[in-house]
This record gives sequence, structure tokens and C-alpha cells, in this order.
Amino acid sequence: MESTIEAALLRAGAFRPAGAIGGEVPDMPGLYAIRIRDRSTLPEPFASLSEARGHDLLYVGIASGSLRRRFLGQELRARGHGTFFRSIGAVLGYRPVRGSLVGRRNTRNYRFTPSDNEAIIAWINANLLVNWVEFAGAHAVEESALVRKHLPLLNLQGNPARLSELSVLRAECVRLANTPAQ
Repeated sequence: MESTIEAALLRAGAFRPAGAIGGEVPDMPGLYAIRIRDRSTLPEPFASLSEARGHDLLYVGIASGSLRRRFLGQELRARGHGTFFRSIGAVLGYRPVRGSLVGRRNTRNYRFTPSDNEAIIAWINANLLVNWVEFAGAHAVEESALVRKHLPLLNLQGNPARLSELSVLRAECVRLANTPAQ
């Protein structure tokens, strides 16, 4: 049975180009979803894996404080440590600077160079469709249910069909960022 939140979040006609949402994203809690316009724009094996899943849903996430800050800022515009942004960057072939996390407290939140961030953002703006719903309820419960039901390609946590290919890429990025520069 589809919930009202799920119906509003995943309704095909509600998705808009990622590059065209700017000031529309509210400073409110909520859920967000990210789709790919054309699966063939994903590098292999991700294009084929998306085709095999029979859908174009890449990611479902939560913003417990602010959709503007978490979804727009971190996930789509690289202002912070967005899980989706790091995943799509790795999928697109970008890697963090070697040793960039050495000596840091958090050794998992790798970042790309500013020029790579710009390239990733340009790709996101050209290739992704997004939607969100304001939602002040049990974010994690709703997000988990959506991930389990729809198996978004780039969600790892709580996804029974999580991709080992993505886990390998992200682990490579973490390893590189934690390897001292020579």
C-alpha cells in the first residue's frame, strides 16, 4: 500500500530538473528523491544495473532539519558532506585528493577538489530530476520503508539490494583520502 508521503514524493510529474530548483527548496524538514533523466548517462556498470532494476530512482534521503541545507546544499551543491554527492562523484570517476583526510577526526567524509565539485554539480544539473516533500514526521522510518520498497540505485544503508560496486568505489575514495601523500 502506497502512503500519501510516498505518492507525493515519487509522483513522476512532480520531478524537476536539479539545476532549476534554486530558491524553491524550503528551509523545512522533509524527504527527497533523485532520479536520472537518462540511464545511459550513468557510467557502466551503473547504467546496466539501473536498467536491470527497471526504474530510474537513484536516491531517497531525509533532511531532519532543513531540505535547503541538506538536500540542496549538501547533496546537490557540495556544501558539506552529502552522502549522495560523494556517491555520485565516485560513480562518475572522481576521487578525493590523496591524504586529504589524514589527521582529521572524521576519516570517512572525503571531499573532491573544487574543480571536481563544479564538474559534478554541472553533471547533476544536466542529468538529474529531483522532488521533495516537507515532512515533520518520523523521517527515518519513512525513508527506510521507501528504500526497502523501491531499492534506489545509490542508497546503501538499509537497502536490501545495495550495490557492492558502489561500496567498493566509496571504500576506494576513503582509502585514498586516508593514505598519506607521497
